[in-house]
Amino acid sequence: MSQLNDKLPTALYYQLKERLMSRITMKEWNPNDKIPNELALCHEYNVSRITVRQALTELEREGYVIRKQGKGTFVSFPRIEQNLTSFYSFSDEFKKRGFKPSNKILEFHLTIPVSEIAGKLGIENAGKQVFCIKRLRYADETLVAIESTYLPADLFNDLTMEDLENNSLYEIMRQKYDVNPNSAEESIGATSIGDRESVFFGVRKGTAALDIERFAFSGSRCVEYTTGIVRGDIFRFHVKLT
Repeated sequence: MSQLNDKLPTALYYQLKERLMSRITMKEWNPNDKIPNELALCHEYNVSRITVRQALTELEREGYVIRKQGKGTFVSFPRIEQNLTSFYSFSDEFKKRGFKPSNKILEFHLTIPVSEIAGKLGIENAGKQVFCIKRLRYADETLVAIESTYLPADLFNDLTMEDLENNSLYEIMRQKYDVNPNSAEESIGATSIGDRESVFFGVRKGTAALDIERFAFSGSRCVEYTTGIVRGDIFRFHVKLT
């Protein structure tokens, strides 16, 4: 039943907000879907335009929708909050929240690293090769992060692009190479999305984002160095202080 109940003590705009939120959480409308316009919602629920606007304002404030001027109202991608008190991987976190993780490989090659990258990985011998990998990281169909990763080639000598397209990097390390990444150091800062990234993300240049630098270790050895940019409107990091 679409019509709301004006006999209830709950305000009509709040009832409408709850109805629309339910349609989003029950996946009648999925992320990036355009929802009916204000006039259509007025007719469907037999309410005023003011009531519809109040409901949509609340949904936007709570992060369920985004209103784009001249285009309409769209379902937002639900914000992912990552706790930084323990080791994590994007793929595992996406799965826990019901999303299908996937990767698109933009670059994959062996190279002799510049001194800065060699230093980050703790590679002292000149001429040692590393894998250079640039990936687009997706949750369902939504691009969440763009990452550049460097791996010491002596640990992962027959790594393939196909491995990375279909599996979590840390799963590959553990299952194929018996390398167990068990600790990490991560730095996070504020940044904005540049020209090239804006094309991939489908957002405006200058949109707020998070800049990430990550070192993963197996014991005392650095087995991964990654830099990346993450959608700030989708991903949020959480630290509990005691």
